[in-house]
Amino acid sequence: MATGYLLFASIKHHTRTGPKVKETIEKHYSSYIYTTLFRLSGYSTVIIFSLSFFGSLIYLALSLQLGFSYGWLQALLSGSIFTALVVAYLFCYHLFHTPSLLLASAQFRFSRLHPLWAILSPTLLKSIKIFSLSIVAFVLICGHIRFFPTAHLMLWLILDALIILAAALWSWANRFSAIQPQTHGATAGQQSGSPNIVMIGTDTLRADRLGVSGYHRNLSPNIDRLTSKSTYLKNCYTPLARTAPSLTSLLTGCWPHRHKIRSNFPSAADLKITVPNMVETLNDAGYETAAIGDWAAADLGKLNFGFKTKHLPDDQWNLKYLIRQGPATFRLFLSLFAHNKLGRKLLPEIYYLAGVPLSQQTGEDCRQMISQFAKQKAPFYINYFSAATHVPFGSNYPYYQLYTDPDYKGDSQFIMTSVNTPEEIIASQEKGEEYFDLPQISALYDGCIKQFDDEVGKILKHLKHCGLEDNTIVVIYSDHGADFFENGCWGQGNTLLGDDQSNRVPIIIYDPSKPTAHAIDTSTRLIDIAPTVLDLAGINPPQNMDGCSLTDTIDYPGGAMDLHSYHESGIWLSNIPGMRKDHLSYPNILDILDIPDKELGMLCVKDEYIDRVIEAKDRSIRDQKWKLIYQPTLNGNDYLLFDMRNDPQCTTDVKLQYPGIFSHYKNLLDEWIGQDPIMTELLAKSPAPNTPYISQ
Repeated sequence: MATGYLLFASIKHHTRTGPKVKETIEKHYSSYIYTTLFRLSGYSTVIIFSLSFFGSLIYLALSLQLGFSYGWLQALLSGSIFTALVVAYLFCYHLFHTPSLLLASAQFRFSRLHPLWAILSPTLLKSIKIFSLSIVAFVLICGHIRFFPTAHLMLWLILDALIILAAALWSWANRFSAIQPQTHGATAGQQSGSPNIVMIGTDTLRADRLGVSGYHRNLSPNIDRLTSKSTYLKNCYTPLARTAPSLTSLLTGCWPHRHKIRSNFPSAADLKITVPNMVETLNDAGYETAAIGDWAAADLGKLNFGFKTKHLPDDQWNLKYLIRQGPATFRLFLSLFAHNKLGRKLLPEIYYLAGVPLSQQTGEDCRQMISQFAKQKAPFYINYFSAATHVPFGSNYPYYQLYTDPDYKGDSQFIMTSVNTPEEIIASQEKGEEYFDLPQISALYDGCIKQFDDEVGKILKHLKHCGLEDNTIVVIYSDHGADFFENGCWGQGNTLLGDDQSNRVPIIIYDPSKPTAHAIDTSTRLIDIAPTVLDLAGINPPQNMDGCSLTDTIDYPGGAMDLHSYHESGIWLSNIPGMRKDHLSYPNILDILDIPDKELGMLCVKDEYIDRVIEAKDRSIRDQKWKLIYQPTLNGNDYLLFDMRNDPQCTTDVKLQYPGIFSHYKNLLDEWIGQDPIMTELLAKSPAPNTPYISQ
């Protein structure tokens, strides 16, 4: 009956994750939708039946001891009550410990639950669990004493077996705790003399929130301690502040127009990276390579980098995957039971649900992988990437309330509100700062950073316990930062104006052979990281990487080069606040996406919009003194020059005051833009600058 209600509600109010697509495309997957409903109904039925059966047995045991009547009606009622109590407890548990888990699928105003949340606490939840288990234990003990050795003893033996089985399964599924370090006999990389490499990243981490950058809250003590014996790149920039392009630039050492990943929606043909990358180079050098992460790390598996081991979810922008996550009603119910190891095995689509923090779980996965590799002779490379600091800025207890106002009662109490669906994100993207509770959102974000830093500390401690600290290069990184309305909008990669809060990424490189603190103030690029790490590992980087090794800068920081950093904007989800009215544009993201290969189900930019999107991108070149921005408009290409030392928010265009500097940087930027095959073709077709033209 309960499963029937879930199924009825799902069909009546059918919802799914991800962006909406045309009705004709939805119809193509109708059988897939029905299969998903059947599958999720099956799992729900098993859970509900198991709980009801156990509840009925408990009532039967009580009735035998206390003389209650027992029949099918009482069995149904007792089973239903027991199931409801278990579901209610799990709901309250996650409401307090992981509210993002519920918010990811909730179809109601979550502020209604504030009074319930206010009375919850770890002590209360633990007391309820202990009290409930004590009642069950009391029933069992009394039954064994009273009915031994009568015929009713079989009931107690069945209950014993079920309880032991359930306890063992639940304990295993929910055990994300200490891992036994391999203190003795660690051999990874030691015999070959090659250092191991561990890269620890999180999505959307702003560089200015770290303690080493002078942030007013102590969010990153573990990262700061590592920085005290590492090289810190204070001004490192990603060329394109979106996850898939940034990760690809990081691992290939190439500009986006070289590796061809220009958005989070590449074509199927572009998934095969055609330029050499760091992972394949390490594979060829005899390394074991692994990628580990949550929903934000899916691109490490989607794109063919060559990782030998992958503990990752499937493509998050695949309609078949999104359909498998099911309607909100099933997602909400199953999430209560699937946020554990068993859920990862049986319901990975629910376990890896976007917006649900998995920092503790994936952090344990990383440490387990380190322990596994520590026993082997070959050196290893692990890339651990987490969504810990990604929108909607959800975290576990107590992190989500460490820095927030305790009197806050708005909709953003646990996560940034109105960004649960692509439609909501698009609508909110057009809103200004006044639409959001920015102090609350910023405080939630800081809690996320603190949780990520704690996981970093656990991984570093585990490396030390495994005896690998002195033979492992550690890199702390992010794919991009975030804009919090410094330039009129939120998100990342939408604007190149300002001091690049979304393009600047924190990079800390710890080399055990050079345990000295260096802070590099000059400009560096994300494309420089792959050749640098390979060089530190004693491996020659591929010749055609666009980035350059920073090893000389690390050894002699006083002679650091101020490299020119180039950027291009990402795909706009919708109109960006403050965008000039004559800027080249295109429809919002939902109108330019398609699924060209229905069998594959991958969301891609429609062919007809690929050139248009690339042509409409803003581009820029910068160092620590000057920044030149290129903006394509309906009336030609416009250039804006800014003095970043005196005007970091880019409020005054100074190209007329400094014509020589403007000409120099314009030539460099135009040369870089001209390396893009698509732009070369488009510019050849376009009229001369400053003459009216309309993008086709």
